[in-house]
This record gives sequence, structure tokens and C-alpha cells, in this order.
Amino acid sequence: MRKRVIVAALMAWPLAAGAQTAAPEPRAEPVVVESYYRIRWGGMGEFMELYRRNHAPVLEAMQARGFITGIEIEQPFTHMAGDQRWDLRVTITYRDADAALGPEYGAAAEAEMDRLYTDVAGHTAEEARRFSLVEEHWDVVVEAAD
Repeated sequence: MRKRVIVAALMAWPLAAGAQTAAPEPRAEPVVVESYYRIRWGGMGEFMELYRRNHAPVLEAMQARGFITGIEIEQPFTHMAGDQRWDLRVTITYRDADAALGPEYGAAAEAEMDRLYTDVAGHTAEEARRFSLVEEHWDVVVEAAD
């Protein structure tokens, strides 16, 4: 009888041990966002100048802070027709969903903008001009296909 109790206890031990072990934390997965811009004809040079001066530095600062792990800026080699046309794609890889959508990102981005652009009125005017050159803009959250 004593053997049965010991064997039963040993058989139940992995179940009891598993019940006491916490479940592993889910792994934080990167979030990739592709932003597409269709620029008004003739405005690409000015748009890029304003983008590099007013938006790229904020993204680079957020990368230095660890929210963003990658930034790619691409233009198509050939042109596309009509509604399918995009002139600029900016792909941003965020560390995880919190880095992309969390309140800490917004607060940090605001702090960086305050640090980088002391002339708020001038910065606001240039950003308004940059967006006036945009014919259409859309964002796509992408994931790798299995």
C-alpha cells in the first residue's frame, strides 16, 4: 500500500509542479507599418526637402529611444498608373505594439518635437505645406506571410 501512495505521488508531481509554474510571457512581436504617399505632380522635390527637415528627425529620435527598430524610405523605380500610383513608401518597424500605439510613444514624440523645433509656428507652417503637397496618403500594417 505504501508503494502505491509513493508511486501515485510521483505520478502527480509533474501536474502539481506545472500548476505552480507561471505561464511564459508572450513574446513581443515587431509591428511593421508601410506609409504610402502620392505627391502632387511637380511637388516631390519640395515634399522630400520638408520631410527630411521636419519629420525624419523625429523618427530618427524615436529610433534612438528604442521605439523604432528600422526605417526605410523608398521610391518606385518606374511610374505607376492612376489610382495605383504611389511616389514614396516609408516602412517603419516598431519594437512592438506598445512602441507603435502606446501612450509612451506619443509623449516621447511630442518631447522630441519640442526639443527639435523651437519655432513651433514655423514648424507647423512647414508641415502644413508638406501635407498640401500630398494628393493621397495611406498606412498599411503588414505581417510576414507564412
